[in-house]
Amino acid sequence: MNVKRAILSQNNIFNMLKKANNNHRLSHAYLFYGEKGTGKKELAYALATILYCPNGGCLECNTCKNILNNNHMNIDYIGIDSNKTMISKEQIMALQDEFSKTSLVDGTRVYIVDGIDTASSAAQNSLLKFIEDPENQTPTIGIFLATDLSNVVSTIISRCELVHFDSIPISLRANMLNEEGIDLLDALLASILTNNVEDAGLMIQDTNYLKRKELFLNFISIDKAQDAVLFFANNVGFYSDSNELKILLSWLIQFLEDSNLVEKSNENLILNPLYDKIKMYSKKNKDCLNNKLEFVLSLFDKLKYNVSAKNIFHELIVNFI
Repeated sequence: MNVKRAILSQNNIFNMLKKANNNHRLSHAYLFYGEKGTGKKELAYALATILYCPNGGCLECNTCKNILNNNHMNIDYIGIDSNKTMISKEQIMALQDEFSKTSLVDGTRVYIVDGIDTASSAAQNSLLKFIEDPENQTPTIGIFLATDLSNVVSTIISRCELVHFDSIPISLRANMLNEEGIDLLDALLASILTNNVEDAGLMIQDTNYLKRKELFLNFISIDKAQDAVLFFANNVGFYSDSNELKILLSWLIQFLEDSNLVEKSNENLILNPLYDKIKMYSKKNKDCLNNKLEFVLSLFDKLKYNVSAKNIFHELIVNFI
């Protein structure tokens, strides 16, 4: 969990929370919602540091470190157990039981429920009285984290201040990784595949990453039918795995989008390290770029269903070059 990185990417939300705290106008309950990897959990902990840190959430002092390491007695976190797929009613009951006891530390108590949208309606509704009227009247802030707002019961939504977390732009995610010493092209390719910066970093360390990258770069350089046939023969086993084919198609979609854009401007290209390849490809294929993009998007969509990745790969080779 990299809270500093999340604050940089969601700085407007962090500043909003700081301002609310400075003006004594923090809500008693927040619902942070948005796609996975947008920093919801990290900003929940950042809010806790704002409450207790003598420097307004510096993330460096012992107080902040205790909070971030889950060692602060007034900060409680529950998430989905590793062997489960949802928050259980038992977890919520245990949280309520914990908050029924008097804390040994003065100050606002904070509870974070990570994945409230996975809990059953009954489990969510069991929180209603707790949200409005916590036991022993200790000042309390609840922070609920959700990916899918439609799965949160309306009664909880109505009791919370909603905070939407926008997706972090690919270029920003990649720059964060680049600042940590990761090659920019690698950072961009990984950031295309996930909203989560930490997950992107792990993807680059995957043993298959270099092969994926090399094959992608080889594929966008193919311009002869016989080379395409050879590429298929050499790599059909690798791309019979639907996950591997999805990665190739995802990168190819971005490459084609950049190729469409490059004739108008090179300022907003995502795969800017491949500028020369993009420019050359755009010139050679300028009359069919839109058709190619629509075709690859249709193949990616087919992979959502129970279809043969090998057949999709064959279709790509036959119709793309």
